[in-house]
Amino acid sequence: MTRQVDQGKALAAFQRACAGTKEEFGDFFLTRLLGLEITYPGDACEVAFEVEDFMLNPRATLHGGVLATALDICMGHLINHQASPGATLELKIQYLDAATRGRVVCRGEALRRGGTWFLRADARDSAGTLIAYATSTWKLLRKPK
Repeated sequence: MTRQVDQGKALAAFQRACAGTKEEFGDFFLTRLLGLEITYPGDACEVAFEVEDFMLNPRATLHGGVLATALDICMGHLINHQASPGATLELKIQYLDAATRGRVVCRGEALRRGGTWFLRADARDSAGTLIAYATSTWKLLRKPK
């Protein structure tokens, strides 16, 4: 099956990403390119986005790298929001199902806080089906002066 990427939507996403003038938490090139919406309900962080055809792999499912990026950003924004910037030391992702369209919501939570943080995040499709989850280890970094 041959499919075509909507070049207009892909170009619009790229132009949106390039038009940004900030490179900070919540507003940097990748968040703009992927159309990520970042919120902080309670002690969690949520990253939501609409699956676009330029995010799909040749099997017409959401590329695992896009999902890994969203999960990593979710956990990185969580640690930054609750403490300070952090660096991913280790990230493990389990892919359980495929998303092909609609909205994906990633939700991250801290499992243990300290000098080293342990985080988890899951990703659900628009039907609420768990499509992936991640666990990670993070090191706190000093806040920039």
